[in-house]
This record gives sequence, structure tokens and C-alpha cells, in this order.
Amino acid sequence: MKVIVRNALSDLGWNESFERAMRDSMVLGDDHLIGRVKRIDRGWSTFLCVPGSSAVEDVQFLERRVRNIGVDVAVGDWIVVTADCERIVGVVPRQSQLVRRASAEGMRYESQTIAANIDVVFLAHGLDTPPNQRRLERELVLAFDSGARPVVVLTKSDSVDEAASTAALSVITSISLGVPVHVVSSISGSGLEALRSYAHGGATVAVLGASGVGKSTLVNALTGSDSQETGGIRLSDHRGRHTTTAVDLVPLQDSGWLIDTPGVRAVGLWTSGHGIERAFADIFALAEQCKFRDCKHHNEPGCSVKAAIAAGMLDDARLDSMSRLVEEEAALEREQRNHKRR
Repeated sequence: MKVIVRNALSDLGWNESFERAMRDSMVLGDDHLIGRVKRIDRGWSTFLCVPGSSAVEDVQFLERRVRNIGVDVAVGDWIVVTADCERIVGVVPRQSQLVRRASAEGMRYESQTIAANIDVVFLAHGLDTPPNQRRLERELVLAFDSGARPVVVLTKSDSVDEAASTAALSVITSISLGVPVHVVSSISGSGLEALRSYAHGGATVAVLGASGVGKSTLVNALTGSDSQETGGIRLSDHRGRHTTTAVDLVPLQDSGWLIDTPGVRAVGLWTSGHGIERAFADIFALAEQCKFRDCKHHNEPGCSVKAAIAAGMLDDARLDSMSRLVEEEAALEREQRNHKRR
């Protein structure tokens, strides 16, 4: 494998960490290709690679396809492929991954990797509907557990007046606890430059959000293309028409890459690392001051969390939301144990 190819791959997000991980996990042949998965379709992976003759300063990525049967791959993965593109030799260990619980019936004890090797997760919410605090909390847990940096994006600022935008921003900021929040319009371009800055240096951004929040329009605005089809919104419930049907890795205008994901109505959490603790850091900080270390924040004496709720410093609905997510995670772990026993 020529060094120039690895250098050229840096424009795709390749770095020294991937290089070390690859060397530690597999044996390379001189004719093996290193590529990044762009799209997955029915057992096939479309990936981007660099021909050995490409100069670093004039990189032209090639699209190739390889069967991925029996190989766990996701969009954004780095793969090593035989020169004839007949098979995947190995998948380079991921630096981050956006994982949720599988939604298919009978498979809910399994995980689904939405995107791999991402640096930033844009959590998109439309300003044309009331802020969905509970969904944002779930998305923050998902994003924190991915290993990437979460950023909240409030879209469609052109569809509401300044007072409504300011009110929604206040609600979202109170939930995000220091996570950056940006108000943007994909139509006018307002706020988009700040979003583009997250991809400087060839970083990879994933976009997550419910159908109808304007994800596809946002993706088109950031990429400067019509790579994603856009559709209307049903006036009855403000839901979108699922115009994004597959996960896709697309280049941004100046530098970096973007992974768009299909709009999902329900965000099923996978086994959390520290995502819940980080998304609900305010409650966990209060819990440290409770009289009993195993306080459940119900009716125990000396509960700092309940005291904060009584004082109007914490919303009771937020504690209830956290408790539900903790129980959801515990239920998943029980389901996984039961499945293993079968």
C-alpha cells in the first residue's frame, strides 16, 4: 500500500488513529484497497477509495461496490477490500458510532448502527412545532453515547417570528445543558456558516431528527446540492413524508463529510454508557447531595432532587423522563439476558 494513498484518504477523514487501529487489527496486502462506506443497499456496500496513482493535491475519489454479507458494516466505516472488490478483508475499529435499538419486531434485543466514525451529531428540531423536550433528551443520550459531539440545530427560523424563536431557544437551551444550540434557516442561509465550521479539517457530521424537521433541506443547503429529495409537510400533524430513505455519506461544500439519516418517529435507546448521566447532569449533580446514596427520588427524606422540584428549580417532568430512560435501559438489559438463555 503506497503512503500517498493513505495521505490522500485524509480528505475522507482518515487519520493516524485509524492507521494504528488498522495495523493492530489486520494484516494488509500490497494490493488491498482502503475505502470508506458511503451507502449500504441490500447486502452491498458502496465505498469511496483513492486510486494509487492519485496525487495528494488532486484527489479524485472512486466509487466501488463490494458484498458485505456476514460483515458488520455501517455508513462511515473504514473497510479494507481485496483489489478485485470481491470481499471485505476487515473493518477498521470504529472511533465512534451512533447506535440505537433495532425497531423491527423480534429484533429489539439487537442494536442498529446508524453511522460510524462521526465527529459531530446535529440534532435537528423544527421551530414550526412546539419544542419536543422529551425527544431531545433521548437524542442527547444517543449522541453522548456515540462518542461524538452533540450540537442542537433549530431549523426553519424563517417560518416563525422572533418572539417564537426566542421562546423555543430558551426551552431547548434549558434542556441541552451547555450543548451548543444554533438557530438556522436553510432557505435564507441564516446560521449555516456556524454549522459549516464544525466540519473544518475534514470532520464528519451526522444529522439526526424526526421526519418533517427539515433535515433534507438542511443537508442540501450544507452540501450545496440537491442530493436529498425534499417533500411537503402534512398540515394535520406537521409530520414529514420520509424523503430520506437511506443513510448516505455526502461531501460538504468546503471540507468535511455529512451523514444524513432517515427521519425516525421513535428513538429507541441502546445500552447507555454515560449518555444518561451526561444528558441529565443537573439531576445527577443534585443526587450527589441526597441524604441517602441509593435515593430513588420518590419520598425519601433529605432528597435534594425533590427539594429542587419543590423550589421550582427543576421540572418534575424532567425527573420522570430520566427515570423512564433508566427503566428502558434496564428492560433492554433484561431482554438481552433472556434472549441469551434461549
